[in-house]
Amino acid sequence: MEQYDIIHKLERVGENILETSRSELYLNMRFLAMAFGGFKYAASDKTGTIGTDGYYIYYSPMFLIEKYRFDLKWINRAYLHMIFHCIFRHPSSRENRQRELWNIACDITAEYIIDSLSYKNLRRDMTAEKRQVYYEVEANIKTVSAQAIYRLIESKGLNDEEIKSLAAEFIVDDHSFWVVYDDIKQNVQIPDNSNEGENGSENDGGGEESDDEGENSGNTQNGNDSGKNDQSEKGVPRSGKDFDDKWREISTKTQTEMETFSKESAEKAGELIKYIAFENRPRYNYREFLRKFFVRREVMRLDLDSYDYIYYTYGLKVYGNMPLIESLEYKDDSKIDEFAIVLDTSASCSGDLIKGFLSETYSILSDSESFFRKINLHIIQCDSKVQSDTVITCKEEFEKYVKSFEARGFGGTDFRPAFEYVNSLMEENKNFQLKGMIYFTDGYGQYPVKMPPYETAFVFLSQSYDDSGVPPWASEIIVDEEELLKNGGF
Repeated sequence: MEQYDIIHKLERVGENILETSRSELYLNMRFLAMAFGGFKYAASDKTGTIGTDGYYIYYSPMFLIEKYRFDLKWINRAYLHMIFHCIFRHPSSRENRQRELWNIACDITAEYIIDSLSYKNLRRDMTAEKRQVYYEVEANIKTVSAQAIYRLIESKGLNDEEIKSLAAEFIVDDHSFWVVYDDIKQNVQIPDNSNEGENGSENDGGGEESDDEGENSGNTQNGNDSGKNDQSEKGVPRSGKDFDDKWREISTKTQTEMETFSKESAEKAGELIKYIAFENRPRYNYREFLRKFFVRREVMRLDLDSYDYIYYTYGLKVYGNMPLIESLEYKDDSKIDEFAIVLDTSASCSGDLIKGFLSETYSILSDSESFFRKINLHIIQCDSKVQSDTVITCKEEFEKYVKSFEARGFGGTDFRPAFEYVNSLMEENKNFQLKGMIYFTDGYGQYPVKMPPYETAFVFLSQSYDDSGVPPWASEIIVDEEELLKNGGF
């Protein structure tokens, strides 16, 4: 009984420390109110530090007490660090990425954003190694995200020692609680309480049942009503979708709060609003997005939906081999017709990425259902001027072009020449009625002011995405660099 009282008191002290940290952060960042309310607290012997699964903050009481005595700023940063992990949905976004590099990329992202803030209760001196990593991030990534930093780390080909050194520089919390979200598409039963290692162990990150009293008292103290209906009880199956839905809502409302009621306070948060807005922007399926540019036309094809099977089979039954109603030979269908793809071939665009984009587009359109027998597809290469215009008239020509593609240009970037060129084609040939244009670019360039007489979409890479100059009449879509590189060839 005496031992239980000691454990209970330690848990209460740990909860008080977390509450103190949360209150101190809230004074400066009230726009994060919903995020602060997104956690419950639970002491756990499954971690020697602190970590979260997006529902609970699990902690070692002795670890928190020791940190509180000597380094309160560390606790403030760790609390915010875990909030950023959840706001940016890091725990459920690993997919097929290598676990150790993904953990490092997520930690670098959270720490980079924290170090960009100017609040005194967060500021700490940075090591030379940390500054060097930030320098490389800023030199290579336009909009910081865990996905972009992962690609940067992966491209460096670090050995085991370098990976361990990098991890040690940025590690803050225990990511072993993320393992329940490795399969984002289905509910995942929380594994049993066996700790198999750091940042990837098969454990549930939950406290034992004897923690319930401390847990409940912690809930009363921190006033978190958000957990009542969110399947957040320890041991209840959860899915990546549940986690995403919860934190996407919190993230979206946080963005709204920063842009409206807490705008003045949010201005002190530097570019945090930019990162949150980037993470919250709608993600479109490129396949569905392309269908916006299809046109309807009658095609020579059996229309199996245009007749009644009852009359058809009745005719066969009564008159033998003579159906009463034959199927129509024409069908109204939506397919690619007159269309333009513009490729930004400036020096800042990679030829491999351009070819990957073409391959991805071809794979979507290569289904015979997407092509009329004769099409008029212009593939235009343009940097600061139009370098080439290849007219594709059939599926086979498109495939041949992608396989033998060679980029031309590598100068500066200006989007206007491509629009001027296409507009001139339409003026010269009145029968050329362009349905739409897709412009694949890194976003570094000058946009036209005047709206063209056809639909336009700019396709950006997630790593270099910046829509600050995109005209309101143009659509935007982000594609992932990793996916394009996978589709870089046949």
